[in-house]
Formats: sequence, structure tokens, C-alpha cells
Amino acid sequence: MSLILIKTLVTITIVLGLSVVAERVSPRWAGLLGGYPLGTAIVLIFIGYQEGTDFAAQSAVHTLAGLTANLAVFAAYGLVLTLRPASSFILPSLSALAAFFVVAIPLSKLDFDLVGALIFIVIVIALCLFAFKRFGDMKILTAVRLSFWVTFVRAAMACFVVLSITGLADQMGPEMAGVLASFPSTVFPMVVIIHFTYGPAPVLTIIKHFPTGLGAMITFGVVYALYLVDLGLLLGTLVSFGAATVYLLGFSFLQQKMRQT
Repeated sequence: MSLILIKTLVTITIVLGLSVVAERVSPRWAGLLGGYPLGTAIVLIFIGYQEGTDFAAQSAVHTLAGLTANLAVFAAYGLVLTLRPASSFILPSLSALAAFFVVAIPLSKLDFDLVGALIFIVIVIALCLFAFKRFGDMKILTAVRLSFWVTFVRAAMACFVVLSITGLADQMGPEMAGVLASFPSTVFPMVVIIHFTYGPAPVLTIIKHFPTGLGAMITFGVVYALYLVDLGLLLGTLVSFGAATVYLLGFSFLQQKMRQT
């Protein structure tokens, strides 16, 4: 019971934090931080705790490839909003969920090694960066106070995903568990709520910058897969988060310098 409570509290904290960033800072930063190893890392960490570091390291390899399904979620959401700008959050949400499973299930049947998974996802990210360039940038000028039920729905969705995957990991195996771990359990609820509250424009901003932020998730996954077994769960996780943070800070610094020139 205590482990379930820890999973729930950690997930809720991250979901609420991302929404605050989107409202108080900018959707661009929410998109970048959405690619930081948050929800996915939560799943991998608890898989490592429950099933062992070997299982978690193998899962991380398939999570890297599974990020393709993660991107499919936002590609589908953005496509629906582009074709039907006046649509509510329901149609793009259902389309995004369908896209995830259409991509995730075949990926879970493939036998990826670390190098193959890395090359595969880098190519997919490059394609998404090109495809998402048409989405504009918009900042939320006036934050709206979110109701209890809005907060409850997005937190409950993320908790359901984390608890389901970690609870069934031993039955699914590292391939399926790793791919499903790529589901954007903390970012997707935020996108739906931002859409419901502010309309489609800031959602497209988040989606536009999301593939860029995935570099941090890739960095986390590579280091996690390579060093988790040797370093152990605690130190391996800390080192992986450290590498992801260095990437995100370095990339943000380079972007700022490029905008100044």
C-alpha cells in the first residue's frame, strides 16, 4: 500500500508542476520540460524497484524505441487540431490515444538493441521537428484558476497509467513494459487540460517544442540502460537524471545564444 501511495503522490506532483509551468512561464517551456524524463522515468524507476535492474535496463531500451509512439500521440493531436481547429478536446484526445496503441503494439514485437533503438528514435524526432514547424508559438497571457475536478482528472489519468504499467510489468515482459512506459502520462493530461482551458493555440505551441525536449528523455534512457545494472537503482537513476539535466540546460543555453545572434 505504501508503494502505491508513493507512486500516486510523485505522479500527481509532476502533473501539477507541468501545468503551473505552462500557465506561469510559457507553453514552450512546458513542451521542453514535457520531454524531460518525468512520467516515463517514474515508470522505469518503479519497474527497477519491483523487477530488478536487469529488467529495467532492458525496458529502457524498448522505451527509447517506444518514444515513437509517444510522439504519435502529439502528432495525432496536432493533426486533428490543424484540420479541425474548432474541435473540442474529445476528438483529438481519442485520436491521440488510438495513435499511441497503433504504433506501440507493433513496436513491442520488435527486438531492439540500444544502438538500433537510438538511431530509430533520432530519425523519428527529426521527422517530427520538421513536421511540427508549422505550429505557431503562443504564450498564455492570463492564467485561469483550475477547478478541483480539472486537477483531479489529469492527476487520476497519470496515476492510472503509472500504476497499471508498473503493476503488470512482470506479466508483460521488458519489451511491452518498456514501450508502454513511453506513454506521456504526465504531459498528455496537461495538454488536454490546457486545450480545455485555453483553446488549441497554446496546445500547438507545446506540441511544437515537445520533440526538442525529448533529447533529455533519450539521454536518460541511454545512460539508464548502460549503467543501471552496474551502479544500482539509486545511483544509476541519479546519474541518468544528471545526464538528462545537463542536456536540457545545455540545449536551452544554446537556443538562447542562437536567438541573440
